[in-house]
Amino acid sequence: MARNAFRGIVISFRRAKRVQHTNETIVEIGEGADPASLVGAKVLWTGEGGLRIVGRVVARHGHGRAVRVRWRKGFPPQGIGTTAEIVVA
Repeated sequence: MARNAFRGIVISFRRAKRVQHTNETIVEIGEGADPASLVGAKVLWTGEGGLRIVGRVVARHGHGRAVRVRWRKGFPPQGIGTTAEIVVA
């Protein structure tokens, strides 16, 4: 893990009452980082088979320790509950 990196857990897709956005997820970050300061940071997710997906933090989510991440490709549902690495430039 890089020096300016944090780990987060992918909680769920961004969704509404009748629609689910598979290219955006909600990631809950651990202690030590302010969610507002992470907007614009790069996010890396690696699957078990070696699949790597890159995304960016686009906004905070709520008043807690969660952020919204927009991925370049659609995020696989098997990735819900796994960890993602947030790299601050």
